[in-house]
Amino acid sequence: MRLARVCLLWISLSVVVAQRMSAQSLLPQVVGGKTRYNAVIELPKGYLSGVCVLLNDGDVLKGSFFNEFGISYLDFSFSSAKDKVRLHSVQAMMDKWYIRKVLRHDLRMLLHKMEEGVGEYQNEKRKMTYRFTPLPEDESENTEEDESEE
Repeated sequence: MRLARVCLLWISLSVVVAQRMSAQSLLPQVVGGKTRYNAVIELPKGYLSGVCVLLNDGDVLKGSFFNEFGISYLDFSFSSAKDKVRLHSVQAMMDKWYIRKVLRHDLRMLLHKMEEGVGEYQNEKRKMTYRFTPLPEDESENTEEDESEE
């Protein structure tokens, strides 16, 4: 009986470890790497949607979230060594200390989820949902660069 428990525990642990290893991070892995996301923040009385660009700058991940017209909602950085999010600029309507505090916490939690391969975080207390879906790489950008080099 005890041997069966130990075997089941060992199998369960192996499955969990295998799942963690197979989940691919949604964050840019290479220093200087850039990843774009379709970003949506759902609030109880509305939502914000746009594009988020994350840049891997070594130990710091820099991000900018802006709408489809190019108006920036917020610029932030995440230090993986300190496990802290720093907000550099926030749109005036959201630039309140209590909103900044929630954004710092939620972005930190979202980035941890994205490291595990999950692009969504839900703040149950505030009834807010953050959804970041990677955008496909734009092949036309690469071909224009290739043509200019020739």
